[in-house]
Amino acid sequence: MAIAKNYGVLPEQQPFKIKVEDSPLIAEAASVGDHETAMEIRSTILTNDIITTWTEGDPGAIIPWHSHSPEMYQILVNIEGRCVWKYRDNDGEVQSIEGGPGELIYLPAGAENRVEVVGDERHMHLGILKRPRVPRIEHLIGDTRHLYDPKKFPAALVIDDMNDRVVRRNDQSEE
Repeated sequence: MAIAKNYGVLPEQQPFKIKVEDSPLIAEAASVGDHETAMEIRSTILTNDIITTWTEGDPGAIIPWHSHSPEMYQILVNIEGRCVWKYRDNDGEVQSIEGGPGELIYLPAGAENRVEVVGDERHMHLGILKRPRVPRIEHLIGDTRHLYDPKKFPAALVIDDMNDRVVRRNDQSEE
């Protein structure tokens, strides 16, 4: 005799679909220098635990030096083009790692890093980040020029999966 499954203990089984172009741009890349081009970072989905981002840039585009919180690691899934992530190691020395299509990059929590598109092709990657309470060291030290308010983190879809509710959703997104 088969035992009946109790689906009532699961969160509401409602999937969502969003479009990258409907996702808000994160303005922090706006702090590039006069002769630099910023990569576009879009905040796609935000849950209690995870932040996903979609990042694109033409050859030479960058994300300037910045520091993530000591609890915010990143997994970066390269889709097209090539990119170099420069980071400071535990001795403060600049190191780098390059990724291209089909390669995944892991940056440890707290990494101070800079990103640059290399080669002659446009670059795209999906970022999967652990969601901390305070995402950037700059929020802690008060240097918040060009940064978002972490309490109002911009995203096309914000889900409170602990309480089974959609907090905010871009109206252009489709279910």
